[in-house]
This record gives sequence, C-alpha cells and structure tokens, in this order.
Amino acid sequence: MVFLVPLLCWLFAARTPRSRIRVGAVLAVIAAAEYAVVFGWVLPAGTITAMVVLVVLNTAVAVWGLVSDRSDDADFSMLNRAGRALVVGYCVVSLLGTAALVGVMKGQRASVPPSEALLPLPDGLVVLANGDRGCGGNSSTICLRAFEIGTAGAVPAEEVSDHVRRHLETAHAWSLYRSRAGDWSGCRDEGWIFDRNSLCVSVFDRPGRTLVWFESAADN
Repeated sequence: MVFLVPLLCWLFAARTPRSRIRVGAVLAVIAAAEYAVVFGWVLPAGTITAMVVLVVLNTAVAVWGLVSDRSDDADFSMLNRAGRALVVGYCVVSLLGTAALVGVMKGQRASVPPSEALLPLPDGLVVLANGDRGCGGNSSTICLRAFEIGTAGAVPAEEVSDHVRRHLETAHAWSLYRSRAGDWSGCRDEGWIFDRNSLCVSVFDRPGRTLVWFESAADN
C-alpha cells in the first residue's frame, strides 16, 4: 500500500478529471514498478539504484501534475488543498528518506553472488555443492557463495582447478593471481551506481575437488 500513497494523494489533489486520470495512470505504473523492484522481480542487482530513479520520477510526475492541473472553471475545494499538501509532503519525505538511505548505504550494497557467477560449467566439470552462505559482518557487510567442483570423468581430477580457472578467465573475464599458498584469487568492483560492491573470487585446489568462493563486500 505504501507505493500507492502518492497516487491516492493525487486523486484528492487533482481538480479536473482529465489530469486526475492522466497523472494518476503514470503514478500507478511507477507504483507497480517500485513494487516489482523491491520484491526482486526485476533488476535484483540494482535495487537501490532503481528505487532512487523511481522515487525521483515519482516526485517529478507529481510536481508536473500539480503544475499542469490548471482550469479556470475549476475551484480549489478543501479536499483539493489537503490532497496537494499531502502530495508535496510525500515528495519531500520520500526524497529526504531516499537520500538518507543512500547516505547510510554509502552507495554500496552487498548481496550473495548468484550461481551464474560461475555457472554453467564447461564440459567435463560437475558441481558437487553450491551453497548460499548468507551475509554477515560488523563495520562492513560480506556475503558468500561457495562451490565445490569435481570432474565428470572426462577431465583428470588433478586438472579440475586449471579448468575452473580457465573458465573464470575466459567466460567471466576474471584476472586471477596466485598466492604464496598456491591458491588463486582476484577482485573487482561491480554493481550499479548505488549498488556498488567489491566482488572477489578464490579458487582452492583440494584433494578430489576444487573449491570456488565468491565474496561480495560493502562498507556498511
């Protein structure tokens, strides 16, 4: 219902049926888009960025409606005045609330990396485990997804790690560096404007399997 607040306020504020329907239809579409974004139906990787854009668009449409709703033969009723005050109040509160959210999040948002960060695997490799390890942290948020990769028979067990690294480099454009311990890792920044995060991948060669960890981190 919160997404319908600007629409309901506008229905009270509009003086003419034409502007009530025209602006109301646009606000209804924006409300549906906000609902879909918040619940992750669309643009799950850019939730905050998309919501900032939709809130600004909502405000712009509401202001446009107030300015365009002019008619010489239509008077302001008490309901119109109350509706307009609510529209203005909603615009101010939503803009300030969105700015505060972006400030708290510092323009970053960590989430558990999707399975598509590694999958699908090339022929000869098979997923032994694919775990969503969730998110945690104190001063920063860290989210983890862990894979266990094995051979499907065509690739020798001792070559699985090499095939996984080659797959990450060619299919997902990773640049991996070897540590002194013999493991491989790499990091890069990803995400939309207000959904940026640091994404790291690590490849560990273990007896009979290869571990691949994807770690998303944000400073909030």
